Amino acid sequence: MKKLILLLILSIGLMVFNSYAGNKPDKEVQKAFELRMNGKVDEAKAMLEGILTRDSTNAMAHYEMARLKQYMLIGGGGMKIDDILTSINKAVTYDPKNVTYAYYKAIATFLNAFMAMETGQQDAVKGRVAETCIQFEKVLSLKPDYYEARLYLVEIYGLLPRDMGGDSVKAVAYAEKLSIMDKYFGAKAKAVLASESTDKVKYWEDLLVSNGKNPEFMMEAGKACLFKDDLVNAEKYFDMAIKADPSKNILIIDLARYHIMQVMQNKDVAKTELPIAKTYLEKYLKTVPEPAIPLKAYTLGLMSLTERFQGNQAEAEKLVAEAKSMDKYFSRASGVPTLLLFDSPDQISHHYFSFFSPF
Repeated sequence: MKKLILLLILSIGLMVFNSYAGNKPDKEVQKAFELRMNGKVDEAKAMLEGILTRDSTNAMAHYEMARLKQYMLIGGGGMKIDDILTSINKAVTYDPKNVTYAYYKAIATFLNAFMAMETGQQDAVKGRVAETCIQFEKVLSLKPDYYEARLYLVEIYGLLPRDMGGDSVKAVAYAEKLSIMDKYFGAKAKAVLASESTDKVKYWEDLLVSNGKNPEFMMEAGKACLFKDDLVNAEKYFDMAIKADPSKNILIIDLARYHIMQVMQNKDVAKTELPIAKTYLEKYLKTVPEPAIPLKAYTLGLMSLTERFQGNQAEAEKLVAEAKSMDKYFSRASGVPTLLLFDSPDQISHHYFSFFSPF
């Protein structure tokens, strides 16, 4: 269980979407979103508050407020999970058929379950996990081919123990359905449920034989290599994925985080691991981070961490100051902030992050 909670802690910080029929554009909410993307989070929050003062039933404004609150939460802005839930619940109330809002509510509901796990509220965990599954099932009732939502159900039912809401029979059923619907997500579901003895590198490499040009399979092969501490091949597959799909440049940060995590587990390797991590972070900044300001500021924050761990306090403070000048609420989480927070509020997003894995 300790291992599970560690993975959750790493991936939560790592911690959206378009309605099935398309969300009705709202220029004011879009402007607030753009302010947040440009590092002006307080201004964005004030604008959303103004919109909601004039029209408390504006579902898109409540949705964007929920995402802003999550961004502030991981950026040390004093928010709580209850603040996020309050806003997204209102968005779903005022637009119950919007799959964008339903999906985000399911994500937020799991974060609430995670908080119960982290704070030792064991009596609350199973109920909150059950509610999470209900919310993901609502997403599928609105959009049956929302593969990401179905994969979350595979993970939750398949990886949590029964006393926390796990259900292996349901996990297999959802995985089998995914296998019929989509080759990549079906393969992901099968990998989730595979035994610990399964060679995941070979699993994904075998799939690459028939899906060699698919960047998703390349990415998965690289991640599997990371878990086997095979950095050479992890970087090889990541480079292939990025070449096929430049938007996957975020994988460079995972290479940096791998080395940072080694130090978190063993400080004696700091002198060798941290310079490598910093090199990858610098490499990422030379690509085209998107969205630019939130992810550049986050990367500078990670660079400051590598300097602080090496005792270079002045350089660490300089990097933090630079990050804050871009966005004072830049993510302080160890994991990459979920790209779900950065899609335009009028689109369905298909970004996916695992609740149970740091990569």
